[in-house]
Amino acid sequence: MVEPRPAEIRNSAAMYLGMVSLLEKHRAPAIAVDCLELFYTQKMFAYPCLGFFQLNNDGLVGACEADLTSASTMLLLRYLTGRASYISDPVIDTAKNQIIYAHCVAPSKPYGPDGPECAYEIRDHSEDRKGAAIRSLLPLHETLSTLEFVSYAKTVVFHQSRAVDNLEEDRACRTKLVAEVRDARRLMEGWDFGWHRVTVYGDWKTQVAHTAALLGWKFVEEG
Repeated sequence: MVEPRPAEIRNSAAMYLGMVSLLEKHRAPAIAVDCLELFYTQKMFAYPCLGFFQLNNDGLVGACEADLTSASTMLLLRYLTGRASYISDPVIDTAKNQIIYAHCVAPSKPYGPDGPECAYEIRDHSEDRKGAAIRSLLPLHETLSTLEFVSYAKTVVFHQSRAVDNLEEDRACRTKLVAEVRDARRLMEGWDFGWHRVTVYGDWKTQVAHTAALLGWKFVEEG
């Protein structure tokens, strides 16, 4: 633990217990919270990042920023792969041909609840330096599949990359997984269907393409 105070950890724990109660009440496997809006308007006393971290490690889905498109993508990936995934914002570096998958929460069990656990740090939330968030030090030198099931367009956007670094940089979101891509400029210029993407460890291209075909949706490779 780096910046957060004990009171912020207790608040995050209470938030987690509240989310678990809601999931049990509605017999639901996933939850999404409008975290930034509610926290900034002081309608919520803690960020859900630590709770999402635990839910995703435990085989459920906790999704940031009330992003239902990404939440449904994470849930589908859970069923398809048995693995945890995470939402990220893209930071594309055309000079290095890399992308950074950045967010303030990511699982420490990217291979699923029974898989090995990676190291992580409990940090404050980067945008406002408040609350508690997660910096996961995710596995390197492995293939990543990054995608979004976009229901309103009946399209699945998909690209692959290779994890090369966990960037330690105080700016932007706490978890920053750096990955090499095929063509960073083409990826950037062709980016569509919103800001967020969902990343999961492994080569799942065939399975995702087949799922898109079964749905009757377009499968679009980015980059």
